[in-house]
Amino acid sequence: MTLLLVFAPARLDARKVKFKNGDVYDGEWKNKAPNGIGLMMYANGEIYSGAWENGIRTGQGAMSFANGDEYSGEWKDDLFHGDGKMTYANNDIYEGCWEAGMQSGQGVMNYADGSVYEGEWNAGLYSGQGKKTYANKDVYDGSWESGRQSGPGTMIYASGSSYEGNWEAGQPSGEGKMFYVSGDVYSGLWQNGVRAGAGEFYDKVLDRYFQGIWDNTALSGAGCVRFGGAPDALTLQGNWVDNNVFQTSYALAGKSFIGTVLAHTGDGQNGPYLNTGKVVWTEDITAEGTWKPEVTLVSCKHTDLIAGKVHYNIDGRVFDGDVKDGKEANGNLTVSIPGQFSFSGEMKDGEPFGIYIGDIKASSFQGFDFGVWDEVQGADIGRIEGAGALCGVFRKRLNPEDDDAAPRYFTVRGLLKEGIPDGDVYMEYASADSLAMTSTWKDGKLVEGKGMLDTVPFSVTGSEDSNSILVELENGERCNFIWTEVFGILQEIRNKVQEQRTLREKLAADLLGNA
Repeated sequence: MTLLLVFAPARLDARKVKFKNGDVYDGEWKNKAPNGIGLMMYANGEIYSGAWENGIRTGQGAMSFANGDEYSGEWKDDLFHGDGKMTYANNDIYEGCWEAGMQSGQGVMNYADGSVYEGEWNAGLYSGQGKKTYANKDVYDGSWESGRQSGPGTMIYASGSSYEGNWEAGQPSGEGKMFYVSGDVYSGLWQNGVRAGAGEFYDKVLDRYFQGIWDNTALSGAGCVRFGGAPDALTLQGNWVDNNVFQTSYALAGKSFIGTVLAHTGDGQNGPYLNTGKVVWTEDITAEGTWKPEVTLVSCKHTDLIAGKVHYNIDGRVFDGDVKDGKEANGNLTVSIPGQFSFSGEMKDGEPFGIYIGDIKASSFQGFDFGVWDEVQGADIGRIEGAGALCGVFRKRLNPEDDDAAPRYFTVRGLLKEGIPDGDVYMEYASADSLAMTSTWKDGKLVEGKGMLDTVPFSVTGSEDSNSILVELENGERCNFIWTEVFGILQEIRNKVQEQRTLREKLAADLLGNA
């Protein structure tokens, strides 16, 4: 900085004086003090050139400080006062109003890092209205207090986002609106720079509005979800459980729902994905519990329930109870299919237990494997005792290839488990001979039995380890064989008895021939 010494008129006493502390003054004097224009060279290396009044810097003047700062402008009572320019040693530059040695009033600060503040100051701090462009290209224009944003203001961020609203202590606080560069928008309350309180967030990707009580990015309390900005857009009122789970009730496509949904999923036409809750189709169909993923109210069926309770009355099938993995687990079940059969009982851990009447077709009762049986009848009342366990009349046709002949059957009366007799079972084989047997079975193995082939009685004894049985005729003759299929066991017994008959007849003929 160039310091100019302007000499006062002749009436003032001009002289050069060196003070005891080492300061040197060269300029005008009056009443034994610098007065008018003069140059003061301080012992610490600082230099002031300008106006004086009674030994005090007052008026226009310039000063070079020992720390490298330089000021040029108005002074009062030895302090910067009025318009002036300060160039700091760090290359910051302030031009504007001063009061009592500090920036006050309108002024512009150009910082060495490239940031700029232009606006009102008080006591050396931003105060009032002002605009600051930061080094990172963020721009704030609004109200300031004690050097920080406070009151209404707008921040345009270098990222492209912007905030309009109230500030406090340098952070968005109070009412404000944030426009994100992604196109998302939040409008509502802020505190310390984060969402805090009632507000609405618009998600551009989802085209969806979320209202509630915010804690930064988390939602709680009463609110709503609106699918788009159209006047007739689907709007769900309710309460937030967490930032995605929303408790609500609504109706679509003739169905009603009350429970929780996943608010960030689905669409405005089908609604969000169901989470937990109750769906009512009609009074005959309701389902309540936890739903499969990606199921909406429009598309859901009662079989989409993972776990919960279901009531339905559909096509003669009535169920009230629990479901698991979309299947009936525990509850009351009745089935009535005209011309086929009826069932009344319950489900236990996914298996039916109860009474059936009528003929059961293989496709009519899910969970049963009828295997080789051609008919399963309930002419006598039978019972279902779990999946694959059915008590009734089972028939296998023995001459299916002969369409003209009267059908002949192998018949089993009793309980079958997985197609194998269990417990006390009656068996009958339709052939030229009269063949029947009562028997006891355990774990799919024949234990024992008694029967009659025409007039020849026989007994059988089974093995616990294999399908081997011993046949014993009334006269004490015995034979062993391995049975392979349930429906063929009487045929095999018949063949063995016939073999015994043939052998006995041959032996008798041989004895007569040798006599």
